[in-house]
Amino acid sequence: MSVKACHSITHQLHQLLISAQQVDDHIMKRADSLLQEREDLLPSIVPPFTEEEKMLGAEMNKWNQVINLKMKALKGLIQRDINGLNKTKVTAQKYNNPFESLQTDGMFYDKRN
Repeated sequence: MSVKACHSITHQLHQLLISAQQVDDHIMKRADSLLQEREDLLPSIVPPFTEEEKMLGAEMNKWNQVINLKMKALKGLIQRDINGLNKTKVTAQKYNNPFESLQTDGMFYDKRN
């Protein structure tokens, strides 16, 4: 019973990530809820397994490999967006106050004396 439910959730997660072309809040929230549901089911999956459950487990392992790759790709996209926002923030701050980053110690050296 638990293996079939976990298989169903893994299939939904796999389909969601395969169809995702870009990162948005809906996809991230849905993926997070599916991952949480699957995590809650994992402790209830205990051996011995029937032949059908073994086949479902093998299929889930294949899907998990694809899911892991897609999650890493989404993480990269999110990280790229964060880095872009940070660069934009720094650039805007330098534009608003161009002399903020100059380092001066407040001393003037006169070579004549």
